[in-house]
Amino acid sequence: MNWVIVSNEVSSLGWRLAGARPLIADEHSVQERLIEARRDADLVLITADLAQRLPHAVLDAALLAEKPLVAVIAGLPAGNESCDLEQQLKRVLGIAV
Repeated sequence: MNWVIVSNEVSSLGWRLAGARPLIADEHSVQERLIEARRDADLVLITADLAQRLPHAVLDAALLAEKPLVAVIAGLPAGNESCDLEQQLKRVLGIAV
């Protein structure tokens, strides 16, 4: 299965270890990355913080499309990001609080 995660750089590191192909996005590139992901993926995951930056029509169309399956998942809490990359990665992977 070809699965893609559209997220920030820190979240992408963890998902890459799990086998996903990461597409790093920010508020300006999220729509472009989602279109790219939907082109050839079987499953597309997008973090909630980036999904809320999309126009409602774009997100709704992606979520309602038969293929690929698109799901919105939790990302790092806004404003609560540590500057320690190792600690952030552990939080994303669920092995630290």
